[in-house]
Amino acid sequence: MNDMEERLRAAFHARAETFGTSPDAWIRVRNRHPRRRRWGHPLLAALPVALLAVFAPVLLGGGLGRNTAADPGEIHSRLMRDRTAAGEEVTVDNPSEERPLRLWFAKAALGYPQLCFVLERAAAEPYGGCSEVSEQSQVEFMGSTNRDGAATALDWGVAQPGVGAVTGITASGRRVAGTLLSPEGAPYRIWTVTYPAPDGLSWVEYADRGGAPISKRSRDPLAMPRGPAAGPAAELPEGVTVRYRKPPEGDRLTWTRGGADLDDLPVDVRKEPVHLILRPAVVTGYARPDVATVKVSYQDGGEATVSTRPDPWHLGLALFAGAGPDVDPYAGYTAVAYDAAGREVWRYQEPDKSGAATADHVIGPVQDLPGTEGSGGPTRVWFVRRGEDPLTLCASGGVRPSERHATWCSPADPQGTFPSYTTVTYLPEPGAETLYGPAGDDWEWVEAVLSDGRRVRAGFLRGEGAPGTVWHVSVPLGTDVRGYVVKVRDRKPRPVPIYTKACGLDTSPAGDRLLSLPGGTTARLSDSCLDFREGGELAAALPGPVPGSRLSEQFDERHPAYWANGEHSWYGYAPAGTAKVVIAWKGGATATATTVPDPWGQGVTLFAGPAPDGADFGEGATLTGYDAAGERMWSTPPPS
Repeated sequence: MNDMEERLRAAFHARAETFGTSPDAWIRVRNRHPRRRRWGHPLLAALPVALLAVFAPVLLGGGLGRNTAADPGEIHSRLMRDRTAAGEEVTVDNPSEERPLRLWFAKAALGYPQLCFVLERAAAEPYGGCSEVSEQSQVEFMGSTNRDGAATALDWGVAQPGVGAVTGITASGRRVAGTLLSPEGAPYRIWTVTYPAPDGLSWVEYADRGGAPISKRSRDPLAMPRGPAAGPAAELPEGVTVRYRKPPEGDRLTWTRGGADLDDLPVDVRKEPVHLILRPAVVTGYARPDVATVKVSYQDGGEATVSTRPDPWHLGLALFAGAGPDVDPYAGYTAVAYDAAGREVWRYQEPDKSGAATADHVIGPVQDLPGTEGSGGPTRVWFVRRGEDPLTLCASGGVRPSERHATWCSPADPQGTFPSYTTVTYLPEPGAETLYGPAGDDWEWVEAVLSDGRRVRAGFLRGEGAPGTVWHVSVPLGTDVRGYVVKVRDRKPRPVPIYTKACGLDTSPAGDRLLSLPGGTTARLSDSCLDFREGGELAAALPGPVPGSRLSEQFDERHPAYWANGEHSWYGYAPAGTAKVVIAWKGGATATATTVPDPWGQGVTLFAGPAPDGADFGEGATLTGYDAAGERMWSTPPPS
């Protein structure tokens, strides 16, 4: 299993919080050092982390309610007990059940945004829930009405305001136009796609408000490939569906809810009599046949008691599913199983794992990050060194469920890059966004640059005995930070660009800011964004100039050029005077890009070249720039 597969598999298990006797898959992935990121090629280097960062909020939160009654109105009331509506509610036709589906946005008790739903069913109890909305994704899958036996199904999700059209792509390749809803007063849009249920929806493609395609994303990128089911599906409470499969390696059970995967487990009760799948607000799994009830008590507060039912495939199993408290099982719980007479037949104690990473090779104090003391508790930062590894900065905590017990670690190497991280608090309103990262010992100051050119000076945090310093700056939530300026001792201040999620979504007329490059690639400078398209399709963007500076000011010995690649080309910008750019791949293959003068007065040269089939743009690729006389001007440093 390669690194990517391992990360995806760990994320798949983590979202379901599947625990047996040694539930450590997620902590192992969270403690692993991510690969070093290079500004020259940010997207490929960040892909595994990006997948986790983008999809974990939906899949861990998962649209889970706390309903116990069969009345849709009661479900709605219970969901909104600790939430505040954010915009009007919309009702759409549910073709699978021929009953209404209610959708609305809400603010959780800690202020973060959620999309809520109540789904009525024709032959089963209704259910509902609220899922955390990721603000890092343009389009996000949130739920589905698809079920066994349905002829037509509807998927729904969230779209950022800049999205103007959504198209579903089914398993057979059929394209189905979606609908975008804009509830009055809501912070986001809601997309829906109705499609033939047996065909299944595989992708969601989206375009900007001008109709220009942006990208597409998998409906459920962490889903595992599976064979056909053996026998009918088991429909359990809370919208949980269990399917039995018989692959060559042995019997397996697959759990889904609301169209999203929960988990896939082998059938085995010899080692453990109970197999739990715990997610916030739902408890499900299977047990040996003498188990009648399962009770789970959470250290964060609350408990859930669920009853079992025999499996329909005559495997000698007891299936169960039920509502639980809206808390994170990662903070610890106790699970107890009872037989029909009420006798205890199994007990398992899961300790609190939320602070496990802080005890591993910590150097110096674990400190609260200033500016994060609002709702949800502070973000905490500390430094770690493992053996001969580089010094690492770690952080944990936050407001959102996907952050609350998560730990992130990254090499603290501010000399080679400018690593920056973000955490958000929503209360008291209007909330705040805190940006932070490791600082070099010779750094004199750091300033965040806003879209209007204003600068906000960062503070420095270094506790007694800490081996490094953390810079941090807080701005009101919603403030558009477009870059940084860093002052290192005995050097001129250097602008540091950043990539924003809105890059490439500006639909204003490009005019003379659109530049044609070789191979059908175009580049456009828009504020602090340089977006690229291949044949009209949006490709990987690059950061533009920091407000108040030019692109040429962003080069130094560690960043002599900025580049990325799309499906058919590689491209970027380099210092003025660069006449030729050569890329060398790991293994010895090379290619040459054509250069184009900068039409925007940014003091740079643009370049682009075709991407050979099978080219590996990952670690090991280096670029070298030559002047008109063939003399080498610059070269990107090889990855460390």
